[in-house]
Amino acid sequence: MDIPNLRQKADSGNVVAQSILGNCYPEGVEVGVDDEEAFRLLSSAAGQGASRDKANLARMHAEGLGVLKSLPEAIRLYEAAAQAGEFFARLGLARIHAQGLGVPADSGSALEWYSAAAGQADRIADCEELREARTYVANAR
Repeated sequence: MDIPNLRQKADSGNVVAQSILGNCYPEGVEVGVDDEEAFRLLSSAAGQGASRDKANLARMHAEGLGVLKSLPEAIRLYEAAAQAGEFFARLGLARIHAQGLGVPADSGSALEWYSAAAGQADRIADCEELREARTYVANAR
C-alpha cells in the first residue's frame, strides 16, 4: 500500500483514501496504531456519506477508541449505517439490543437487526459474525 499517496489524497478530501487509511490505523496496518487519527479520517469520510465508516465510528464510540465512550452516539451512527445496509452496523445494533447496552435489552429489536444482518448472506462472505446472526435467528424461532 502506498501510504504517503493515500495520506496526500486523504488530506485533499478523497473519501476513498480517508476510508482506507482510517481503517489502517486501528490495527496498525502499514502505519502505527493511532485511534485518534483513525477517528479523524473516518469522521471525515463518514461526513461525506461513507456508511461503512459510520459503522466503524459507531464501534469506536461504543468501545471508547480514540474518543470518549458514548453508547448513544454509537447507536445513532449504527442506525444511520444500518439503514444504508451496512452488515456490521446491523450486527452492532443487534448486539446492543440483545445485551441491553445503553438501552433496555429488547429481544424483538435484537431479532429484527440479526435478521437484517443474516438476510445479507448473499453479499457477505461466510464469517463468524454472519454465523452469529444466523444462529440467533434460528434459536429465536
